[in-house]
Amino acid sequence: MKLKRFLLPILAWSGLMLTSCHCEHEEDDGLLSSLQVGNVVCSDGNILSMDKFKQSDKEAVAIVFHVNRSAEADNLGYAVYIHDIEPLAFADSLGIDQGTSASLTDEDGNENTYSLFNNDEVKSPMAIRTFDLWSYGQSAYIPSVRHQINKCITEVGGTSINLNPGECWLWSSTEVEGQKENKAWLYSMQSGTIQETPKDQPHKSRPIISIYTTK
Repeated sequence: MKLKRFLLPILAWSGLMLTSCHCEHEEDDGLLSSLQVGNVVCSDGNILSMDKFKQSDKEAVAIVFHVNRSAEADNLGYAVYIHDIEPLAFADSLGIDQGTSASLTDEDGNENTYSLFNNDEVKSPMAIRTFDLWSYGQSAYIPSVRHQINKCITEVGGTSINLNPGECWLWSSTEVEGQKENKAWLYSMQSGTIQETPKDQPHKSRPIISIYTTK
């Protein structure tokens, strides 16, 4: 099965920041069932089982944590990046509405990220770092990262998702409605709660990948 691209986002409450990359799945039978939770997404775009990855000399970038089995889904599934992005600010200065939707329900990380990256009035170190990871486009999804994926992340040399209350907060790509000039939402990987936070504070982010296939 050929995976045309996967999309790399920063975790968000109402969306994720992503960039994309061309991919190929290790299987060529064209079956969605070949993609499994725990598969390893490699830097060259291949997606391998853990056993095949360990027998290869490839570099891991993410672990598949959800597979869409419905034919109605617009993508094959989602993977979580094996490392956090270093603490960076949502914006390098306050006082500017960066044009995100501020919605807590819409899955609009693609649009939010584009707004952050292309705002001429203020720079977003977080968005710039995300675009630096890959050099393609964007999309969005709100995943719920599962605890058992940490074992797979560790196996491929990644950094476990920190679920400790003091260390589990990650930037979203969503500004706070009514305070968009100064605040955006942090998201807790431990509890799933959100917290409005000044945009110039540095916080970590954990990229997520949406996996797509050619039609």
